[in-house]
Amino acid sequence: MGLFGVRIILCCWLALVLSACEAAPPAGVISLVMAGGSGPEEAFAREQLTEFHRLHPHLRVAYQSTPSSASDRHTLYVTWLSSHSPEIDVLNLDVIWVPEFAAAGWLLPLDARVTGAGLPLDEFLPAGLACSRYQGRLHALPWFADAGLLYYRQDLYGAAGLDPPRTFADLLKVRGLKKRFGRPYGFLFPGQTYEGLVCVVLECMWSNGGGIFDAAGRLTLDQPRNREVLQALVNLIYQEEVSPLAVATFQEEDCRHAFEQGYAVLMRNWPYAYPLLNQAGSRVAGKFGVLPLVHGPEGRSVSCFGGGCLGINAFSRRPDAAWELVRFLLTRKNLKQRAQKLGMLPPLRSLYDDPDLAAQFPYLKSLKEVFIQARPRPITPLYSFISHILQVHFSRALTRQETPREALERGQAEIAGVLRRFGQEGAAK
Repeated sequence: MGLFGVRIILCCWLALVLSACEAAPPAGVISLVMAGGSGPEEAFAREQLTEFHRLHPHLRVAYQSTPSSASDRHTLYVTWLSSHSPEIDVLNLDVIWVPEFAAAGWLLPLDARVTGAGLPLDEFLPAGLACSRYQGRLHALPWFADAGLLYYRQDLYGAAGLDPPRTFADLLKVRGLKKRFGRPYGFLFPGQTYEGLVCVVLECMWSNGGGIFDAAGRLTLDQPRNREVLQALVNLIYQEEVSPLAVATFQEEDCRHAFEQGYAVLMRNWPYAYPLLNQAGSRVAGKFGVLPLVHGPEGRSVSCFGGGCLGINAFSRRPDAAWELVRFLLTRKNLKQRAQKLGMLPPLRSLYDDPDLAAQFPYLKSLKEVFIQARPRPITPLYSFISHILQVHFSRALTRQETPREALERGQAEIAGVLRRFGQEGAAK
């Protein structure tokens, strides 16, 4: 099905959504609509909204779940917001969408409201706050945080008398470890052609002193440090036999399921996997640990920052009421509960020292710096274009359709073309 067909389906879905939200509220009550995730995320959101209604009896919020696929949700939001619809007031946004939506004029600037409420912005993780700004103005606020982590089989490394890997070179030793303990996989990471692959490769580049753009915003994708790490990932599959050929088809959940079954020694994944790996039925419960990602000989470990933000529709008829809901959801109590119930880590620095969260997530306090030092992907409204280019060429490198040099050369040329087409405003800073 083409993009046009997807848009037609999503428009029909949206029409059904909005018609379901049209029931008139009681006299004197202001009705809001919040769009967010489905499944456990929706169930917990409805719990929190019950408390919100108790504290704000003049407000009522209808929660509307959206597609679980980030790409489908993005398409839905773009289809809906581009029509300037006022129906949904508060949006759960992926951190990489904020510049795009803000540049289009779809998000309400929040600076004056934040100042008026006295919110301490320095409490937020730096990357989360950076992702919420566009051209110096706040267009969203961080809701939950993600950062790439290295999961390792603590029991296997202990039995072998080895320290877990810290550098790219240490990954080469995993081949011997997987053979010694009869594991089919050494190191698993999301290698399918999608955003997850971009996150993994960016982490490797940053942790080797490279990256897509330099500090001045100049495009630096095709450089020796980046070629080095992309070649290292390819070698892990074809030369060192540390990662399987199938890794080029894996997403995060494929990695998690294989690791949970005890098939792998190492895995790159997000924090959400931690409680799931320790649940009843997991073959690795109590047998694994979590560390910062590996780095190059002269680099330092840098994780890709992910997560979500809360934004207010610029066309909302109820912006003041929407702001009350955003403030409520971002209270310390609610952010802590979200982490406890969903494993979605908080965007506030101080909660990484919270004793209750530390008991539930033992790695949290020791890896606090991972989240503080995590780096956002390029903050530009053109990121979706850039990401698509990177996905294609990184995937071609992993499947040996292109050499790492060819992948980076072609990727650089195509990204440069996009930046030229849209002008300097699209350059990442």
